[in-house]
Amino acid sequence: MTNDPIISLQDVTFTYEGDVVALRGLNLTVRRGEFLVVLGANGAGKSTLCYLISGIVPHIYGGRRRGVVSVAGIDPWDEPLYVTAQHCGVLMQDPEVQLFMPTLKAELAFGPANLGVPREEILRRSQAALALMRLEGLEERNPRDLSGGQKQRAALAAVLTMQPQLLLLDEPTSQLDPLGRWEVGEAIEHLKRRGDLAIVMTTHETEEVLHLADQLLVLERGETALQGSPEEVFSQSERLEAAGVKTPALIRVQHSLLQGNHSRAAHPSPTRVNLTVSQVAEQMRQSIAAGRLRVNSKAAPATQFALPDAPVILEARDLTVEYPGPPRIQALREVNLQIRQGEFVGIIGQNGSGKSTLVKCFVGLLRPKSGDVLLRGQSIRKFSVGEMARRVGLVLQNPDYQLFTASCRDEIRFGLQNVGASPDEIERLVDDALRLVGLEEQAELFPFRLSFGDRRKLAVAATLALNPEVLILDEPTTAQDHRGRYQLAELARRFHEDQHGTVLMITHDVDLIARYARRLLVMHEGRILLDGATWEVFSQVEELKKSFVVPPVAAQLARELAALGVPSWVTTLEELARVIMPAQGG
Repeated sequence: MTNDPIISLQDVTFTYEGDVVALRGLNLTVRRGEFLVVLGANGAGKSTLCYLISGIVPHIYGGRRRGVVSVAGIDPWDEPLYVTAQHCGVLMQDPEVQLFMPTLKAELAFGPANLGVPREEILRRSQAALALMRLEGLEERNPRDLSGGQKQRAALAAVLTMQPQLLLLDEPTSQLDPLGRWEVGEAIEHLKRRGDLAIVMTTHETEEVLHLADQLLVLERGETALQGSPEEVFSQSERLEAAGVKTPALIRVQHSLLQGNHSRAAHPSPTRVNLTVSQVAEQMRQSIAAGRLRVNSKAAPATQFALPDAPVILEARDLTVEYPGPPRIQALREVNLQIRQGEFVGIIGQNGSGKSTLVKCFVGLLRPKSGDVLLRGQSIRKFSVGEMARRVGLVLQNPDYQLFTASCRDEIRFGLQNVGASPDEIERLVDDALRLVGLEEQAELFPFRLSFGDRRKLAVAATLALNPEVLILDEPTTAQDHRGRYQLAELARRFHEDQHGTVLMITHDVDLIARYARRLLVMHEGRILLDGATWEVFSQVEELKKSFVVPPVAAQLARELAALGVPSWVTTLEELARVIMPAQGG
């Protein structure tokens, strides 16, 4: 078996129709058995690179290209898609757009059957793919009835029956819960170990690729910002942050240790990336024992954890919700919950645990089978839809469900008109809302010409313009890059602090929720599994395992170093840096 490049790009520039330059001067080589991870902010060119390699450009999206592109020995520009698809398999972030057959068995057979592969060979390939993806026994199930992680593995299995030489994974875990991400990550690790494929993966989740990647490519505005081994790329934290890419938490901790010790000779540089929490904790113990670091015993939490005297603003009483079947699904089971005015509450848990159902009940979008929701002590059944929309604002996971007018200005104006605001007040509030989210220049633009991240900001602006008492964000981090997810969280923080608003945020991002939420709910199978101060919840590791939630790296390190006096309230890297300090800073 030769080791000729599976992917070879030489000085490639691509411009979409309309003269939008998406890639500029790109050079790239990927060989069989290699795993390339492509990082970058939204709009950096990651998806365009996937389109270029897979043949989606130019056969679906047109444009102009300069330079040389070779994929498994062919130029996708010159071949029809069905030819390129035999060499290059693509897995997208939403598996449902790739699953369309009535059974998983038929799904796996569809691709090779269309290529005229003999029946016995199709069966052999299908069985091999089922075994590799751990989907045996589900052959007769409709793929749409599978869990999120199972759907993504089913779509991946269907790609593998085509026996591609190259696998393109475009943010394959961005829409999955912790269990789904673990399942897909394990499947990708199996493929990596097998060594007979070249794999290219785009992602925002740098922790997921620490132990897998052979090389990293960081794109910024279509150009190469960084390229090389994980050791080389992740050692340049400042450049990564400038490109909108998150440096893995363990590497950030290790970098701060090196800086704190004032000695890079003590640790080889560039930083090793196959790190574990235990390894970094041991480095910290050694540095503390040697007197290079110290534990600041006087450090205290930066913010209070609870508002026990604040009035209850939202309350769920014995809330039970069922979705019709078959099978009939009990989404909430006698949930009792109080949210106090001025709280910032995080809600986490697996997909299907009841998170979105709960917040939809809070705004009146769902009527429970039994129980009730109270707003300031009154049943929300007494309030009109308009009154609820004004007082409790919900920003959905997909902003496109909330946007429908001809311009950004009209989008914000629409809700204000419906709650009876005066014309002068409407224009003032519209301008304030656009300014708040940084969309003043796009005020007259058609909303669907905005990027996905900016459409999210517009949905938040339209909600905040109504001056609600409660703001609910349902999965604001989905498909968002590192910079974008924190921009939305900062909008929620400003609403919370400047307007004394109450915030509920559903997310799978434990680092983000540790930074912003003072209280944390963990939902599991329609019930509240844990409820308390964020640090207390993250300290209950065994209970969290039921919902496949892993505490933030800082909380894990604090737990490992508790015997040295590191307090259990540490959940963020910033808090860790206030507790463990260079000895010279004392």
